[in-house]
Amino acid sequence: MNTKKLLNKIAVITGGAQGIGKATAELLASEGAVVIIGDLSIAESDKLVKRELENGESLYEGRLNVADETSVQSFFKKVTDQFKTVDILYNNAGIVRNAAPIEDIPRENWDKVFGVNTFGTINCCKAVIPFMKAQRSGKIVNSTSVAAEVGGIRTEASYAASKGANITLTWSLAKYLGPFNINVNAVSPGVIRTPMTDSLEPADINSFALRRIGEPEDVANAILFLVSDMSDYLTGVILDINGGQYMR
Repeated sequence: MNTKKLLNKIAVITGGAQGIGKATAELLASEGAVVIIGDLSIAESDKLVKRELENGESLYEGRLNVADETSVQSFFKKVTDQFKTVDILYNNAGIVRNAAPIEDIPRENWDKVFGVNTFGTINCCKAVIPFMKAQRSGKIVNSTSVAAEVGGIRTEASYAASKGANITLTWSLAKYLGPFNINVNAVSPGVIRTPMTDSLEPADINSFALRRIGEPEDVANAILFLVSDMSDYLTGVILDINGGQYMR
């Protein structure tokens, strides 16, 4: 009997070349999913490129700029031409800026951060919704942050605000897509050890109940739960993954 939780599910992960996205891609692949990574760091190609992982699993890659609607349309056309549908979407792609006085934040920062973090999520959701509605099933997981829940402390306000927008976007999508049996939830990580957070000021682990920085696998495990049938009756949930740094 096959006990893999995501056997033959078509899963797309944006920003999946490193950090949380990479850990999630590898975990979902190990659970039987056909995983497609979209990332700006991947070279442009006419088709998705298959890559073998160290553990013997494989995944597919394609270049994706989530902030560019043309890039999103091209990427998802390649995905659906090859695999016919999308069962799982994890909107992981994001950028962050170090904290700065709000009066010193240039408009270009707001545009870029919202372009990737919020409009990138919207663009990718719009690309998969028709397929999920047609099959009357699907799992979407968006990315927010503890910064969205407490305000930007170690990050620029543009980041916290964009992630706050993703919370209300998740709730709106959950209500809209619920009648089509599509679950929409979000993960809200605290400080996770990734190349992106390494660029920020060090966190005080004494403010964390568990007294440690999170690892990408901590978030990946939560995402596996949200995209599997174990979470079929959960939608509109903002799942905090912060080691007890913030409790509500």
